[in-house]
Amino acid sequence: MKRLLLVVLVVTLLSVSCRKAQAVRPELVLRYADNQSSGYPTVEAAKYLAELVKERTDGRIEIRVYPDSVLGSEISVMQQMSYGGIDMSRFSLGTLYRFFPELWTLQLPYLYTDNEHMWRVLDGEIGDMYLHNMSGERIVGLAWYDAGARSFYTRKPVTNISSLKGLTIRVQENDMMSRTIELLGAEAVQIPYEDVYSALQKLRIDGAENNLPSYMFMAHNQAAPYLYQDEHFRLAEVVMISVDARKKVEAVDPSFVDVITECAKESGLYERKLWQEEEKRAYDAAVKSGVKFTIPGKEDMLALKKAMEPLYEELSPQEREIVERIGNT
Repeated sequence: MKRLLLVVLVVTLLSVSCRKAQAVRPELVLRYADNQSSGYPTVEAAKYLAELVKERTDGRIEIRVYPDSVLGSEISVMQQMSYGGIDMSRFSLGTLYRFFPELWTLQLPYLYTDNEHMWRVLDGEIGDMYLHNMSGERIVGLAWYDAGARSFYTRKPVTNISSLKGLTIRVQENDMMSRTIELLGAEAVQIPYEDVYSALQKLRIDGAENNLPSYMFMAHNQAAPYLYQDEHFRLAEVVMISVDARKKVEAVDPSFVDVITECAKESGLYERKLWQEEEKRAYDAAVKSGVKFTIPGKEDMLALKKAMEPLYEELSPQEREIVERIGNT
């Protein structure tokens, strides 16, 4: 009798366990691509987004994060998302501009006075307008991520604007970035992010420009130990979902479309916190490794901004209005 009861108990527990396993099996799995490595703020924020979505959909939707460009470069991922090959990703404005020309204005050099200014803009009406306008090419903008300020780093010292003249500087595949470099008297070379270290080592380029965490994360400081901290670009990044993926989410439960949007926005706030922490770690590590920092003086900053006047003069009346609104925010 005891043996029979034991068998019944075991069978019952196994049955409950199987039902629970079936209950948590996701009805939809979404693939999320990122070109950075695990531990990087954008990747960790994507994982946080996945946790929120799993929790708030009771496990019915799962987001699987693929870092290290395993699903392709940013441009390749964007193309794959346009036909539903990849479901979600995080993109730099430098990449998005190729698909959304209206983002030209948000890329202007020296557009914001500091990080707080940028977030006042992007968390307000202007930021919401751009997120809404980025719903095209079969992808939809969900939330903003921080990517810090971009500065120059070089193999040889750069102490002022004149030092940049004649240098070969790597930039993203982006017209605004190339124009900015050229207006400073340097030569812009568009090289994929993952090839920059090799290009520095082989002396194909004299330097590059990026944010401090990326500079340290990819060990570019080993090949280019001089950092000219002019912070010419503050390019936020955008979490996006494909239209096809959103339709799949809606098929599971229409309310989950809003759930994913809200989770993305929450992950954006989380990413900003991670970014601030990572910037401090990167700065401390850079100093410890012997990186030489140069902060432009007031006169040099005025000269840098004056060199950018042709870009601002080319703006349409509508774009100038937005720039004015940004300046007044």
